[in-house]
Amino acid sequence: MDRSHFNYLNNAATSYPKPKRVLEAVQRSLQEPPSEPGRSRQNQDPTLPCRERLAKLFHVPAPNQVILTPSATVALNLVIAGCLHEHPKGNCLSTRLEHNSVIRPLEHGRKRFGTQTIYLDPDQDGRIASSSLLRYLDKETRLVVCTQASNVTGCIQPVEEMAEITAEYGVPFLIDASQSAGCVELKYNELPGQVYVAFAGHKGLFGPMGTGGLILPDNSLEPILTGGTGIQSESLLQPASLPIRYEAGTPNLPGIAGLAAGAEFVLERGIESLGMHRDSLVRSLREKLTRNPRIHLSPLADSDGRAGVVSFRAEGWSTEELGFILGESFGIETRHGLHCAPLIHKTIGTEPQGNIRASVSAFNTEDDILKLADALERLVKP
Repeated sequence: MDRSHFNYLNNAATSYPKPKRVLEAVQRSLQEPPSEPGRSRQNQDPTLPCRERLAKLFHVPAPNQVILTPSATVALNLVIAGCLHEHPKGNCLSTRLEHNSVIRPLEHGRKRFGTQTIYLDPDQDGRIASSSLLRYLDKETRLVVCTQASNVTGCIQPVEEMAEITAEYGVPFLIDASQSAGCVELKYNELPGQVYVAFAGHKGLFGPMGTGGLILPDNSLEPILTGGTGIQSESLLQPASLPIRYEAGTPNLPGIAGLAAGAEFVLERGIESLGMHRDSLVRSLREKLTRNPRIHLSPLADSDGRAGVVSFRAEGWSTEELGFILGESFGIETRHGLHCAPLIHKTIGTEPQGNIRASVSAFNTEDDILKLADALERLVKP
């Protein structure tokens, strides 16, 4: 494909392009002598700048509460497996909006521990209502898991309100911020109770693929990965101190350097400003697509597009065929299918094919929206 005419609208998968500073940080890390945490002669922790910037971004009290992982998937598994290992008998609550990185660990927990999960339905606007959570929540609930923003619909969930409710019951609450980190504000220091936040580094935080993290309240979670830490090597068990309790093995220092640069970019631009930019593009695209009666948009509460996602299907077209032609004939990169979130597609009636998802980032413009709208007007005749 000729990249000079390439229109990238698949940022919900991985953001592109990356800020120049991210590329430079990765290259610089690879060019410099290795300096691993706890193993360096300089006695400097090369991961600390990344933790500090992420802590500032999420309003986390201490940088050591930010655990650096290879992905949001690993972070989600750390919490789900850790909670179920400690309390395997109680039920879990989640939502039908979730990605398979939540659904599959929960279902494997059912297979391994017999833990049942109830998946809550969103309302007609795509949100999880407090009444729905309260209907099933009790003090025996082992864990509540909810995405902050759906990777299929872009709907932003009231996680702050959900944290208030779970705190009253003393139930751990896991927020999947994979789609919202860097796009939607989350003030961790204002969330009550035992709250965990998993996030991806390669989406709205503009880091490289293979980066992510977990914000946690303390070291009470049972680690599921153990191994070398570079310090306290005399201990035959995983050290209890943060962050190394949950960071076994050699870290991805080039990726972490790139993530630190991406977090710096977000801090400078501002989450609110970046969210408003995405929202403006989402509203523009939705307004253009609603003119065509053969294009059906997924629900989006209050048309809030801060997560940058617009998903739709077109009458007379399979999503696979339409997505392929948009890419090959028009140079427009979208994502089609179930987006690793099968339950929400069943809820909104788009299974088994799924839908087309266009997702924007800081570097997209109104021109990108016009090109997609024009291509769809030519392909999907009203």
